[in-house]
Amino acid sequence: MAHKQIISLFVHNHPGVLLRVTSLFTRRGFNIDSLTVSPAGTDGYSRMTIRIEGDDNAIEQFINQVMKIVDVKKAEALPQDSSVASELILIKVSTKTHNDNDILAVTSSYHASLVNIGENSLTFRASGTPDEIDTLVKELDRFGILEMARTGIAALENGDRCLNNNS
Repeated sequence: MAHKQIISLFVHNHPGVLLRVTSLFTRRGFNIDSLTVSPAGTDGYSRMTIRIEGDDNAIEQFINQVMKIVDVKKAEALPQDSSVASELILIKVSTKTHNDNDILAVTSSYHASLVNIGENSLTFRASGTPDEIDTLVKELDRFGILEMARTGIAALENGDRCLNNNS
């Protein structure tokens, strides 16, 4: 059964690594739901956090294939029940047809911060799990979303184990 899965990669920080990894997605027919690349905290390395949809066999096959890329040092699927994931969104909502207080009531329940007030819009910043952000977007859609930007997922496995070493 297909499900969304977060995969973490520990890679050399070289030009072309991202292209080689994303090309593998294209060849395997995976759609990238979220992709975040950032320094890994170890000189010369980056961490890629990718969310894709697939069944367990397809995800395992993808991990085996990505490990064949020379610059990929480690790749693993993060267990949903023992990892933490978060994402940031900026979202601009129209105020032309709705009362600002109605919009503020929805956003406050998601701990979204008002960061800009336009003549006909309100812009909010919120962070949370990908599911929480998806739900916030659905809730605000009825007011008229003018624009949004999502950062992509940042995720780590719970406990002491780290992707960048064997602990």
